Amino acid sequence: MRILSLELEGFGPFLARQRVDFTRFDAEGLFVISGRTGAGKSTLLDAICFALYDKVPRYDGADKPVRSHFCSEDDLTEVALEYELHGIRYRIVRSPAFERTKRRGGGTTTEKASAALYVLGDGAPVPLATMPREVAEQVATTVPLTGEQFLQVILLAQGRFAEFLKADTAERRSLLRSLFGTQRFEDLEAYLRDLARAAVARVESADAALDAIAGQAAALVGLDVPTSVGRAAFFAEQLQLLEAASQSAAEARVAATEAAQVASDALSTARSDEDARRRLAQARATLEALEADAAAHAVREGRLTEARRAVPVAGPRRIATAAESALAQAQAFLTRARDLASADPALGLAWSDGQLTEADEAALQARATVLRTGRAELKAPLEAELSLARLEQEAQAATDKVAHVREAQAAARAQLEALPGMERALREQLDTVSALAARVEDLATAVQRADATVTARARVAALEEQAPTVAAADARAAADHASASAEYSAQVQRRLLSQAAHLADALVDGEPCPVCGAHDHPSPAAPTDDHVTDEQVDAAYERMQATSALAERAREARLDLDGRVASARGQAGDGTPDDAKEALEAARAAHAEAVAAAGERTRLQAELAGLETQRAALAEALTAHEQAITAAERDGAAARSRLGSAQELATQRPDGYDSVAAYATALDAAITLIDGLIAATDAAADAAAEAGSARAALHEALESSGFASAEQAAGAELSAAELAALEGSVEEHRAALASASGVVAELAARPLPAEPADLTSLEAAAAQAGTARDSAVETATTAAGRAQQLAGLAGEHARLGASTQAARDERDVILALADSVEGKAPNDRRLRLESFVLASKLERIVAAANARLETMSSGQYRLEHDDSAQYRNKETGLALRVADAHTGRSRDTRSLSGGETFLASLSLALGLAETVSSEAGGIQLDTLFIDEGFGSLDEDTLEVAMSTLEDLRDQGRTVGLISHVEAMKDAIPAKLEVVKAADGSSSIRMQVSTG
Repeated sequence: MRILSLELEGFGPFLARQRVDFTRFDAEGLFVISGRTGAGKSTLLDAICFALYDKVPRYDGADKPVRSHFCSEDDLTEVALEYELHGIRYRIVRSPAFERTKRRGGGTTTEKASAALYVLGDGAPVPLATMPREVAEQVATTVPLTGEQFLQVILLAQGRFAEFLKADTAERRSLLRSLFGTQRFEDLEAYLRDLARAAVARVESADAALDAIAGQAAALVGLDVPTSVGRAAFFAEQLQLLEAASQSAAEARVAATEAAQVASDALSTARSDEDARRRLAQARATLEALEADAAAHAVREGRLTEARRAVPVAGPRRIATAAESALAQAQAFLTRARDLASADPALGLAWSDGQLTEADEAALQARATVLRTGRAELKAPLEAELSLARLEQEAQAATDKVAHVREAQAAARAQLEALPGMERALREQLDTVSALAARVEDLATAVQRADATVTARARVAALEEQAPTVAAADARAAADHASASAEYSAQVQRRLLSQAAHLADALVDGEPCPVCGAHDHPSPAAPTDDHVTDEQVDAAYERMQATSALAERAREARLDLDGRVASARGQAGDGTPDDAKEALEAARAAHAEAVAAAGERTRLQAELAGLETQRAALAEALTAHEQAITAAERDGAAARSRLGSAQELATQRPDGYDSVAAYATALDAAITLIDGLIAATDAAADAAAEAGSARAALHEALESSGFASAEQAAGAELSAAELAALEGSVEEHRAALASASGVVAELAARPLPAEPADLTSLEAAAAQAGTARDSAVETATTAAGRAQQLAGLAGEHARLGASTQAARDERDVILALADSVEGKAPNDRRLRLESFVLASKLERIVAAANARLETMSSGQYRLEHDDSAQYRNKETGLALRVADAHTGRSRDTRSLSGGETFLASLSLALGLAETVSSEAGGIQLDTLFIDEGFGSLDEDTLEVAMSTLEDLRDQGRTVGLISHVEAMKDAIPAKLEVVKAADGSSSIRMQVSTG
């Protein structure tokens, strides 16, 4: 994989677009990236990682924005990276999410993150993906390195260089897992541990079930719960005892049942005999009583016969009596009706001669017909008379309507003539407000500009208040870093001066001196008062690095503030905040006045449009008024004509009546009088006919029943209740006689004991035998149930016990396997399975690293893979130690000095890169960036490191180094310099050797 070029804009300190063509360094193979602290050297490496993986290694997952602080809201933030992999060139373009000015209206909106991936060839770029998620998927598919692997094999970022060297087994395992994808082995550990937990739970559950079964059995027999060892004997012994008890109880149940049946049969026989004795005595007594009542019974039967003969006569007799009464009432009503009619005032019009006594029904009907005909002829005159008032009102209403419409017509004509003057006044007002309303948009823009100026000047004031504090913090951090750097230089100098004492401290009697080779050491150098240990040098170096980071952050904060102040001043312009506020208030007042004028303009335009509508409506109203007047005059003429016709009809009535209505009322009274006489005459005739029919029916009924007269039949009659009671008494006597005779005939021949039975004694004996039987049945049922229940528990315990042993064996195997895989006993090496797999990777890494470390350390140091047991049960398998050929001993990698640590870290990093690239399918790594630690090397060690880097170059790699070391800058002619401008932003200059 080769990095070809990088373009970045609005990213970190780089505001303007910058482009780095890394292919220009291919000829040299080695170039240095230099620049002042905080200029943005490491930002170039951040941009490469951001383009590929959408993350920045220095921030280690923190939410640190990559967008430049120098960007305005309309500036773009974008990174474009071109790289080559397996002969194919790719271009990836990525932008983070950021706030930008809205294209319409005021304020800002969030520009979403974007990304695109292209394949480059001879023609136009071919897009592979155009969305961030799609780009991530394509990168994961085409680039055989994860983000973590990329940081270890291509981009050795600041702060990560020595992590792998000094990590313990757990930390190193975590890093190697991310590089070699061995998470599956940890997943296997978790899977086996889950299996072990499940196996233990199954055994515990089975044991609990066995204990529960044993507890149930013990409770059943009333004994203590047996131990697991003696449970088989317990079940066998108790089951034998319960089965014997069940057999004995069953035999007792059979005997008690037979005895209870014998006692029950004896009681039933005695009860039957005594019941027969009682019934026979009762029947004989009943026969004697019935024989004594025989004469009275014969009288009752005779009376019943007479009453039954009188039943057919009762109905006709009652009907005849009612008909005679109705006839008398009808004749009396007819007489009263004639008397009332003779005194009625309507008699003269109803019956002219006044004599109604001899008038028959036919004459009355004829007179009623004449009267009704005359009444019908009054219908039209009566309706005309009743309509006179209404017709007079209609005629007057038509006259009034004509007058009203003429008034409305005059008012509408006056309004129409006033409209032209109103229109002229409105148009004059409209011309006045339209000129001011036309400036609304311009004045709104002026308000926005004035408001932005107020905000910008307030932001300038706020930022300028922060400037002294930020500048002081920058000065303090720079002073602290200068002090720490001076201390570190002094410590290094004293450490070099005390090298002899350090060598003397490592001498061992009988072993050769690493300097002269002698086995005797008569005068080893003693430490001086200013003796410095490697630990003190390392501590000073770490303090220097820490203060350097703090100083860089403080400087970045100051530059960021300077940039924001400059940007805010550019937006604020000249003047004070108070000037800006006054201008804003004036702009708002002018804009408000224009908005009000626009509203007034709209209102006036609406009124003008309303005048046109009103003019058309008034013209239509005048036409409608003319039509209404014509129609009203026509309606008035018609109403007056109808009134004259009605007045003529209303005069058609006989003399002597004031109105047609009075004559009609008199006719109605005469008709009512005649109709009443007709109804009374008809009722009397009908009553006479019904009375004759009733007399004939009564005579026929008397002849059929044998009674001589109606009075004789009435004397034999009984009410329904009396008749039913008499019939019941007769039938009851007959039934009692038949029943008693039947019982005597049935029981007289049955043999019965001479003496009555003692039922009380027999009932007591039967009850006692039944109780004994029930008790025996309950005892036998309980005994059989207990024996059956215990047998079931014994069988269940035996089956579960057999299956539990298999579960115990499985649990022991799984537990041992899970513990071994996790590095626990019986794994006496305490080596986890994942660590065992990764140990082989680590051995390859160490072998590749030693090929360089031995050269760079002149054969003094070699790295060793240490899988021995650690103290305090610490995890093992992936430890590293360094073997020192000068002392013949190996020691902890953390004991190396700063320069030694850098050489060992560089060797290990290069070895790791080779191994990872091999694991990634043999990917060829053509580009390498190193951002770490050359400042800690002395001149000789630096030369060795440079030699190693030149070897990488000779192997065809292009290596970029971030360094402040002047010797390296001088030794490497190809340079990429990051330059800071006066405003704090950065730009890039490239220098490539031409010879």
